[in-house]
Amino acid sequence: MDSGTSPLQSPGFLGTLTTVHFVLIAVLAVLTIIGIGYGMKLARARRQGVGELEDAGHLERGDAPVAEPAAIERAQPVAPTPTPTPVEQVTAPPPARVEPVVTPARAAPVEPVAEPIVAPVPVAVTTPPAPAAPAAVATDLTRLKGLGPKVAAMLVEQGVPDIATLATLDAARADAVAAQLGMFAPRMAKDRWVEQARFLAAGDVAGFEATFGKL
Repeated sequence: MDSGTSPLQSPGFLGTLTTVHFVLIAVLAVLTIIGIGYGMKLARARRQGVGELEDAGHLERGDAPVAEPAAIERAQPVAPTPTPTPVEQVTAPPPARVEPVVTPARAAPVEPVAEPIVAPVPVAVTTPPAPAAPAAVATDLTRLKGLGPKVAAMLVEQGVPDIATLATLDAARADAVAAQLGMFAPRMAKDRWVEQARFLAAGDVAGFEATFGKL
């Protein structure tokens, strides 16, 4: 029997529709909760990936990541960029200071002053006299063997002017006279001048020649 209500308005249909609505609302609520949880998970993964990049030196603190965390996880590891070695700055030496060359002012030429001409005064040149040739010593000492004119003159200067004086010399006096003869000093004893003089002073020519050879 028709009660005057449509099937859509029947209590059973309305109850079923209400139940479907509640189920849809519950499904949407569950999906929303799942979406929120997944979003929070993605956010945590994103923050973790950014932290790892910052620790590895690929990202400065505060910079935004270029890719999503999932993409970063799939990306190949990037080799660390070598830190450039600081180049030592070479300080160029300061340019050498060039001192200005000051050219001295050229002095005006001085006119030469004419000097009075003085006639030369003749000077008498005195020529020193030529040394006189040594005068021959008037002595008979040259008769002795090995005694020449030069040594005879030296003996005369020593106070022995002749054979007679030489014959009177003792050994000490003969040594003193010989010491004054310079390079001829040894000849006094070597040629026995005092002994020769004694033969001749005594007139013993034969004894002289027998001892010392022919006069």
